[in-house]
Parts: sequence; structure tokens; C-alpha cells
Amino acid sequence: MIQLLFATSLFLSAALLFVIQPMVAKAMLPLYGGTPAVWTVCMLFFQALLLLAYGYAWLLSRFANWWCGRILHVVVAFLSLIFLLQPFVPSESGSIPEFSILKDLIIQLGLPLVVIGASAPLLQFAYSQTRDKYANDPYFLYVASNIGSLLALMSYPWIIEYALGLGQQFRYWQFVFVIYLLFLGFLFFALPYQHSELTQKKSKLDWQSIFCWVSYSFIPCSLMLGVTFYISTDIAATPLLWVFPLALYLLSFVLTFARKPLIPHAWVVRSTLLCAIFPVLVFIFGASLLQGWQLIIFHLVSFFMFALLCHGELVRMRPPASQLTSFYFCLALGGVLAGLFNGLLAPRIFNDAYEYPLVFLLALLCLPLSKAIRLGWMPFVVLVLLMLNYCLPNQPWVLWLKKYHLAEILALACIIIWPKNRITLFVGMSILFVFLFSPWFKQTKILSQQRNFYGVKQVVSQFGAHVLMSQNTVHGFQLEGAQGPGNGAMAYYGPMLPVVRHLQETYQPLRATILGLGTGMMACQFHKGDQVEIIDIDKQVLDIAKNSLFFTYLRDCPPRVSLVEGDGRLILQSKDKLAELVVVDAFSSDAIPTHLLTIEAFKLYQQKITTDGVILVNISNRHLNLLPVLTAAGRALELLVLHKGHAGNNRLGQFQSEWVLLTANQPLSIYLMRSDGWRFVAKRESQLWTDDYSNLIPLLKW
Repeated sequence: MIQLLFATSLFLSAALLFVIQPMVAKAMLPLYGGTPAVWTVCMLFFQALLLLAYGYAWLLSRFANWWCGRILHVVVAFLSLIFLLQPFVPSESGSIPEFSILKDLIIQLGLPLVVIGASAPLLQFAYSQTRDKYANDPYFLYVASNIGSLLALMSYPWIIEYALGLGQQFRYWQFVFVIYLLFLGFLFFALPYQHSELTQKKSKLDWQSIFCWVSYSFIPCSLMLGVTFYISTDIAATPLLWVFPLALYLLSFVLTFARKPLIPHAWVVRSTLLCAIFPVLVFIFGASLLQGWQLIIFHLVSFFMFALLCHGELVRMRPPASQLTSFYFCLALGGVLAGLFNGLLAPRIFNDAYEYPLVFLLALLCLPLSKAIRLGWMPFVVLVLLMLNYCLPNQPWVLWLKKYHLAEILALACIIIWPKNRITLFVGMSILFVFLFSPWFKQTKILSQQRNFYGVKQVVSQFGAHVLMSQNTVHGFQLEGAQGPGNGAMAYYGPMLPVVRHLQETYQPLRATILGLGTGMMACQFHKGDQVEIIDIDKQVLDIAKNSLFFTYLRDCPPRVSLVEGDGRLILQSKDKLAELVVVDAFSSDAIPTHLLTIEAFKLYQQKITTDGVILVNISNRHLNLLPVLTAAGRALELLVLHKGHAGNNRLGQFQSEWVLLTANQPLSIYLMRSDGWRFVAKRESQLWTDDYSNLIPLLKW
């Protein structure tokens, strides 16, 4: 019975802690442009909070009188209710968005979450002070905590987000928090405790154990954040996908900390090196080799095996119950270091997502190979293979070898088959990664590569053009040496031009507001004298588009263009002037800033256009069907909804694309349907998004 009570309390506390993570991240997204970096910074906050909470639990466990520790914690717990009287409301982003996010989380949720976060070590320590038969080894209770975390995370996208708006979610969360406090009070004051010598006999911890605990915590946590950044940037900035790596991370704790581990550690040890091949193959061939879901599985399988390996080692090295709180503090410290590295340091010191492969290399050192420092012959073979492949002249047979990456595959085979020891494996894989990730050895010429809070941007030279890319998505191009508007009016996305031309016949000059800059190519769709305002949240994108060494559209195209830095929705709210055309093309990679597609956003767009104005939205996406969302918004606003899927035109440089047009302008709609292939959307299928509610599951292209 005592075990069940403690397990239930740990389950509740963990569920509360982990269900609020996607909740607050989703609440933050509208103010930060839908960037997946919001999730990384939120993860940093929760990791730092756990460190503080575990430190607090460690202090309470050091009280000579355990009764005093219980009294203090219950008082702090009920005081934290004061901070939950108001719903969580994020403030506007400052000049450093990471600090704005952290400030809101600390001020509004800090104390309640410290109380919840301290539960895992504190309740396990409290259980160790009871007379139960398993009190001397309470680590199995950590399974209940992680099951609560896992179920909370998995239920969020499939049940909670689907059924409840954000406001309702926060209210239910507050209610369950009060129930948890009642459980806590009962456990601390209704159960008998013994004054065990556990609190008196403190064995000293050696620095080697502390280093191992922190390292085995840091590596899987950093890998989780690296995988999350990769997946959420390339698919969608939504908790729907963010929770899966974290869920696997928690599942690895459940499987390894059970009283009888459900997956034998010996099997994990044997299988991890084989599973490490999967992401390396993706690194070699590129993301275009596989479909999105296959890509996700490859990375997640490898990450999960490394998490099982590291957490299994933590179980093997766990201390006696007297040092339980110190052990969990070191685990939290490893998580915080991972959050600092991935969330704050990496975007500032790297110009690409290098933290993921770097920590992947560190994870190889966790494999149970020989610890000998002697370097084998394998790294030299790998180096010779890759250098020969790089230096060979561009003969037809050499190009064939490079096209299918045979040298890299052979190098990987050598690394996996003859690792010999950890150092040899690490050095061999490091050499391969240098050739895969270093710009010196890339076949594509990189003119500029930058990274910040909003992701990675590249300007590359390929096929005789300068191309702006974010991850694997092209955001515009210009032929090398081309000056003036040239192909700009015809290239990029085709369906926009007929809409602009028809509006120009009525409105002179035409006023347009565009959300999303890219290379500035859209400016060439307009005539001289037209007034075009382009809004982009990313300063690096603005700088790239204005750099005439890369792109000259903003300099040479005819309309009067004004650039504004900031989130499109927030900037529009502050503007009074109207436009005849609002274009929404602010998607980074295939990530979806959902706050630009809610009914509140479309009401704002409607307020900013004239009576016969047009809202034009680019919904091109490899993974999501967004048409039902825009259909629902159009019907709610009593606007005509037109749709066009454009097959693209390689000769004109037009990409395959999909557009939706919302307007009250019937003559324009009739013209576009008769002359340009647009179709009226008559389907009943619709899904209205609001700032309080959005769900991607029905929209996935399975």
C-alpha cells in the first residue's frame, strides 16, 4: 500500500511537470515566429528548474530532523498556489528572445514547478525513511515518475491538444496540481517514518563517480535536443513532433530503472553500435534520400539505443539510498549542461547544427569497447579513402563513385567492422564527419552560412545560380551574374503573378504587405510605383536579401520596397494603413508557425486589406494538408476561398507550389477561375484553428 501511494504521487507530479512543457511552448509560439528554438529554450528552463529542485531536495534530505524538512516543503508547496491564481501569459519578445522566454517562465511558473520537480528525489528519499521492505533501494519508484512523464507527453498531442484549448488546459492543470498537494500532505504527515541512520551515515562521493553520472546524463539529453531540433525544423514547429524524442528519452528511464530491467543491458550494449549506422547513412546520403517518416525513425532508433545504453550505465553505477539526492542532482546537472550547450551556446558558436553530430561522436565513447588509448590502423585507412575520393579528377567513373557515395560507405564499413577500441572508433568516425560536415569538402559551393535563434540559413552556388536554403527547402534563387528584375517576375512561385497583375489593373499604385522575405524575389512581381512592405522576423534573412553579392532583387526590382524586422502578426497589429494584397509566405523550411493561420490572424489580415482586397497564402508543404484550415477561416469570415496547385515550370524557374486565396472580390475570383486554373473550394472538410486551439493530427499526409 505504501509503495502504491508513493508511486501515485510520483506519477502525478511527473505528469504535471511534463504536460505543462508543450503547453507553455505552444503558448509562446505566437510571439516568437513559430520557431522550434522555442522548444529548446523551454527545455533549458525545465532542466535548470530540475537542477534547482533537486538541489532543494538535497538540502531537505540533509536536515538532521526529517520532520522539519517535511514541514518546510509542505509550506513552500502551498505558498506556490499564489503564483497559479492567474493564467500563464507570455510577454512580447525582447532583443534577446531566449532571455524573454526564460524570464516569463521563471516569474510565472518558477515556484510551483520547483515544488513538482523536487518530488522525484524527495519522495524517493521519504520512502527510504519508511519501514517498507524495499526502502533500502527506492530507485524503482523512478519508473512511476517516468511513466507519468511519458503518458503526459504522449497524451498531449493525441488527447489534450485535440480536445482542449490552451485556457482549459491550464485550468485543468491547476486543478490536478491541487490534488497533488493533498497527496503530498497525506504522505508527509499521515505515514509513520523512522529516524533512519541513512541520514547520518554519509559515504563520501568520489569525483570519478560524479563525472560519470553527469556525463551519462549529458549525452542522451543533448542527443535528444539535437534530434528534436533536426526533426522539428524540417517537419513542423509543434509539440506534436517535439514530444516523441522526449518520450523515448523518458521511456529509456522506465526500461532501465525498473526493479527488473525490461530490456537486458547486455543486449543494448551489443546492439548500439549497429544502430549507430542509421543516422550516419542519412548524413552521408542527405535527407532527400528518404521520406520524412523514415528519416525520423532512423534518427530516433539510434538516439533511443544510446539513451538506453547511458541510462543503463547510470543504473549500474547508482549509489545507496543515503546518496540518492546527490545522484539525482548530478543527473539534473547533466541535463542543464546539455540544455545550455544545445539551447544557448550552439546557436552562437556554430553556423550549422553541428551539436548533434558532435555529441553523437561523444556517445561513441560510451560504447563498452576496450579503453586502450592505442590508436589502430583503421582511422588511417578511412583518411586515405576519403582523401583519394576528394582529390580524384572529375572523370565520368569518379563522378559515378561520388554520386553513390561509395567511398563514404566503404569508410563507414571499416569503422563499424574494425573499431578495436573506443579511441579508434571515435577518431575514425570523427574523420568521416569532417568530410561530411566541413564546408571545405562539400560538393556544393557554400557562399554564406549563418545560424541564430530562428535556424540555419545557407546561400549556395549550384546550377549557375545563387540559392537561399533553410535546411532542405529553397527560399529563392538568382542566376549568377543576372542583374535587374530579369527572371524575378516569372520565377519562384507561378500562381501569384496573375493575381498581382489583375489587382494592378484596378489599383495604381498597388499596395501590398508580404510576410516572409526569402531572397526578395517577390518584389519583382510588382510594377514601378507599387508600395510593397515586406516583414520578416529573422535579421539574418534581411541581411542576406540586402547583400547584392548574393541577390539583387531588392536593389533592382521596380517597386518601392520597405523592409521591417519582426513577427508578421505583431507588426501588422501596430500598422494603421491598408493594403490591397496581403501575402503570407513566412514558413521556414516545412515548419508551420501556427499562429499565422489561426482565425485571429485571418481577422487581422482582413482588417488590413481594402474591401476588395486579397489574402494570398502559400500552403506548400511536404507533410501537412493545410487547405482545411484556410477553408474554415474563409468561411468563418464569409470570404470566397480559392485553391490552386501549381505543378511548377523548370524552364521559368517556378517551383511546384500550392496556394489559397481568400477574398470578397467576386470579379477577381471569377477571372482567376476562368483564366488561370484556380478552383472554388466547395468541400465541407474544414478545421478551424484559433490562438487557443490547433491540432495537426488530422492534417498529416500519412
